[in-house]
Amino acid sequence: MVIGWCPPLQARRIGAAHQRQGRPCQDAVAVAQCRSHDGQTAQVMAVADGHGGERYPLSDVGSALACEQALLAVEEHLGATALGGPQAPDLDAWTNWLATGLPEQIHGRWLALVRNHWQQQASPPEAEVLRLYGTTLGLVVMTPSWWGYTGLGDWDLVRLNADGPAELLSEEPAEVGSGEATGSLCLEQAAQLFRSGLLPIEAPGARFGLMLSTDGIRKSCATDTDFLVLAAHLIATPTAGASEALAANLEQITSEGSGDDVSVAMALHGSFDPTTELPAAVERPPEARSLPALLPALLGGLLLLSTGVGASWYWLQQRDLLLQQAEAVRRQSRQLCAGPPGAIAGTLSSRRSQFMGLLQGRLKAAPLLAAAELDPLGALIASSFDPASGGMVQGQALSALGLCPLLLAALQRQWRATPTPIPDPPAR
Repeated sequence: MVIGWCPPLQARRIGAAHQRQGRPCQDAVAVAQCRSHDGQTAQVMAVADGHGGERYPLSDVGSALACEQALLAVEEHLGATALGGPQAPDLDAWTNWLATGLPEQIHGRWLALVRNHWQQQASPPEAEVLRLYGTTLGLVVMTPSWWGYTGLGDWDLVRLNADGPAELLSEEPAEVGSGEATGSLCLEQAAQLFRSGLLPIEAPGARFGLMLSTDGIRKSCATDTDFLVLAAHLIATPTAGASEALAANLEQITSEGSGDDVSVAMALHGSFDPTTELPAAVERPPEARSLPALLPALLGGLLLLSTGVGASWYWLQQRDLLLQQAEAVRRQSRQLCAGPPGAIAGTLSSRRSQFMGLLQGRLKAAPLLAAAELDPLGALIASSFDPASGGMVQGQALSALGLCPLLLAALQRQWRATPTPIPDPPAR
């Protein structure tokens, strides 16, 4: 039986859109193994996503420095600090370090190196030099008795248990990032924007996997449900030739998905072999055993959820399903209406692939409605669509959604838009 952590796996791919535009990859990824002051081994993995675009021309440098300094900061702190025994580690101290001490150290070191890099370019003074290097950062530290994470921006962290479905453990709060806005190391208050968490490992042989990724992976999926299924299959990358297989999968994701840069770091704990132990909730359908065969369905939002309702699609297509999921849809409606008015249009635009899929007949409403609890925004979009007219529902069905005027107008604009192919997303 394998005890503890296997060395993390990493891969990154330049976005298909960035390749066509001749732009560099703004993503960075790094993994490392280090030892604590009392001789215990810890694994570390980090991903960073430079913002790109004209406003952030050096963000590829910023993301590389972010990953480099994050790993060095962890290595130096662990080298000077004892992790403690597995029965009584000082979890409070490590939790505080992940929440405050480590973010402040990373941010301070990143600021110094960015300024130094700018000076070495013999460039003229720039009032907003930090902005030029803007980047997100996600970091995971894995020790024998606990693991924890910290970082800022729109990175994602997924856990796949041997006996359960994949879980999204951390995402950027809506009030921090909306639309294409996100937390960044270039901000003065960056250390206060880090989100963190720590989880003890209850048994040395506990079996689970972690996936840390930049936002290009999640943006390539039409729904969060699809993203979690895709994450589970990425974690299940075969051990033999894992690096090459993971890189090939990322290549397909960016080519057929968002077109954005994509980076992933993954680690397994215990003797978990996800290639044979994927939970039933994310098992491959018989006709699509390989990840390449599965990707088009996930990236296009066409996944038929394997939730035990496959034999009842006729009933799922009826209005009864909407009634069963109405509360989740209403909650999503209330959340959108209570948020910033300008965020509604951006939120709906981020799901343009779902509007397009429904309008063009490539996507059916039933799977989106069935997943209302997991993806209420997708269910809201599906419930606002009338397949008979090929547009937005009207009359009593529309009234039942309880839409505020701003949300109603934003949905109407989406349904009235001409269904043309979706262009490559602009670089941030």
